[in-house]
Formats: sequence, structure tokens, C-alpha cells
Amino acid sequence: MTKTILYTDGGCSGNEQLDPSKRKMVAVVSDEHGTVLIDKHVEGGSNNIAELLAVNEALLWCIANKIGDVEIRTDSRNNLSWVFGKKVGKQINDRNVVTVLKTSIDACRSQLSLFLRWIPRAQNLAGHYIEKKYQL
Repeated sequence: MTKTILYTDGGCSGNEQLDPSKRKMVAVVSDEHGTVLIDKHVEGGSNNIAELLAVNEALLWCIANKIGDVEIRTDSRNNLSWVFGKKVGKQINDRNVVTVLKTSIDACRSQLSLFLRWIPRAQNLAGHYIEKKYQL
């Protein structure tokens, strides 16, 4: 079986806003050629939550497309910690959203084989798309 390689990235504008509803997140998933598969926009959150949202979207995409073996490449070390960690820390601006995303990711992981790999930002194809389109 061939492993599918996906790149994920997330960003958030308005992080300086104390009111999370004024923030706008974008989560992007691309394939190994840089073709954007998902470009999702959600209100609220933070850069770290947007990164986790992108991983969740990648996994949901894999399940919908019957992909059983995936390597997701991310430039977020928080993703590694949150996806594979047992607990979500208490010092998060929207802990409930992170908990919901982690629950969804855990459910997806039970349906496929996931290898989550950290890569430098310069190698992240999804990040290149965000930089060009949104200047985040």
C-alpha cells in the first residue's frame, strides 16, 4: 500500500484581538505536489488551533477518500504534542475547541494509519499557499 503524503498549515488573523470572535482562522491541506485540497475558514481560535484544525481536516479528507495510510507533514510542534499527547494543557485561549478537535482526530486515527511528521516551515507546501494568498 502506498502512503499518501499531505501537508497542513494553519494561520489566524486578528490574534491581537481579546475577543476571539473577531479572529479568523484558515486551515489548509495540500498534496505532495502543492495542490490545495482544503482551504477552510473558521471564526475564532489562534494560530495553534488553526494548525490543529488543518490536521483534523486532512484526516477527515483521508477517510472520505478511503485513504488508509497517511503521512501528514506539519511545521507545528504543538500539533505533535496535541495529537499524540494524552492531555490538552490549561493555558489555551479556547481549550474546548482544542478538546473537540483532538477527539475528532483520535476518532480518525482509529480508522487509518497516521504518521505525523514535523518539517521546517520552508518545506511546508500548504504554508507556502497561505503565505501567498493570505499573507499570514
